[in-house]
Amino acid sequence: MQISAILIILGLALLLASPHTALGELPSVVPADEIMVKIRLGLPVEYDKVAINGNLTSERLGLTAKQILRIPFEVKMPASDEPMQANSSIVIKNSIVYGRVDFGNTLFHKPVVFENTFFMENASFENSIFEEDTGFVHSMFLKNASFADSSFNAKANFSQTYFKGSASFYGTQFGGIADFSLARFYTDAQLASSQFNSNVAFAKTDFRGKNNFKEAIFGQEAQFNKTKFGKESTFERTIFAGSVQFSGPVFNSTADFISSQFTKDARFNEAQFMGPALFAGARFSDLAEFKDCHFPAGVDFTGSDFGIDATFCNTSFGQRADFTASDFLGFADFCGSNFACDADFSNCSFRGPADFSRSAFSEKMNLYDAQFRRNVHFESSKINKINLTQARYEWLFLKWDSINHLEFDDNAYQMLINNYKKLQWYGDSSDCNSTYMGTAAQEAPNQSHLWIIDGIRSIVLGGNSSHLPDLIF
Repeated sequence: MQISAILIILGLALLLASPHTALGELPSVVPADEIMVKIRLGLPVEYDKVAINGNLTSERLGLTAKQILRIPFEVKMPASDEPMQANSSIVIKNSIVYGRVDFGNTLFHKPVVFENTFFMENASFENSIFEEDTGFVHSMFLKNASFADSSFNAKANFSQTYFKGSASFYGTQFGGIADFSLARFYTDAQLASSQFNSNVAFAKTDFRGKNNFKEAIFGQEAQFNKTKFGKESTFERTIFAGSVQFSGPVFNSTADFISSQFTKDARFNEAQFMGPALFAGARFSDLAEFKDCHFPAGVDFTGSDFGIDATFCNTSFGQRADFTASDFLGFADFCGSNFACDADFSNCSFRGPADFSRSAFSEKMNLYDAQFRRNVHFESSKINKINLTQARYEWLFLKWDSINHLEFDDNAYQMLINNYKKLQWYGDSSDCNSTYMGTAAQEAPNQSHLWIIDGIRSIVLGGNSSHLPDLIF
């Protein structure tokens, strides 16, 4: 390798690495076959500040050590279902790998560490098994990197790792702790069908391309705190068996959690969903927290189940908020929230208390056929338009002057009037009654509802009011 090429790569390293980890001196050149011979013989592989020239491929392990040194070109080995055996501990730090890396179908019996190392070509560890700790801390893959269908039986550390090309962890199994904190994915990241059997951290991870966690399984605690999702994020049918935290993340495009399952507490506090947020059919078996969230592009929770408490307090909904046919088994807390467009809670079941106090509904709130088995609170709320048709409730704490318009339905009006009487809010009952009579007259120009109006006249004014002038109404 010419010294000029080394200087170019060193300049790249100094540009991309952080100041405290950048290479501080010219690396010495090590032939890739020297490393492969050590792995073949089971000798420790330990290098620091080196430039590795040539390809690192598991096919070379099918040769003897002498053959590796004598044959300067790659030899195509017969296909085998048995994995190549790597009995060496591998520790390479502050280095550059110029050639291709292909350790597919390899069994690593000892620790594998590539720390602050640059991979200049494609790197593949597909269908491999890492029996002990594995780390790529602060390393950079300048082209594609794939760990698809591999197994990490101990800790896997990818913190501060940069993936400039596509990154695939499709079907990968993580038996120990997995750490992707502060990692950066410049293009698409594929983690569909991956399985995390222990705790996993994606704290402050930066996904600049699409990321796909479809049908992934998180067996223990998962953290995505302050994570950035630049493009579409897919968590469709993902299973979170442990606690999950998405505190303060930013989703800049569609966030798809359709039919996902959250077995323990799920916290999305202060999350910003700049694109559509899709949670249709999601199952929250424990606490679901969406405090102080921001949904400027609409949110869909249709047909979702909230097994314990669901908290959306102080959350802003910029577009349609759809909770149609959702089931709230515990406390449903929407206090202090702001709904700029329609809020649809039709066909919902609220089995615990529901709190919409201090909330603002700028357009329509739809409670058609909603069922409330406990108290419903709307104190200090403002509602532009509300539909209470076929809604069922025992105690509705909603002041009449908080409603700009109630969609007309005979039973809805009568139920609300009776509710005010039970609460001994006689002023609200009278005002609601007056609005009902005027609205009923407008809704019945063909006299079909006049018998109802006449009955209300009798209740309000006493006696038979049929002789009263029509102008009164």
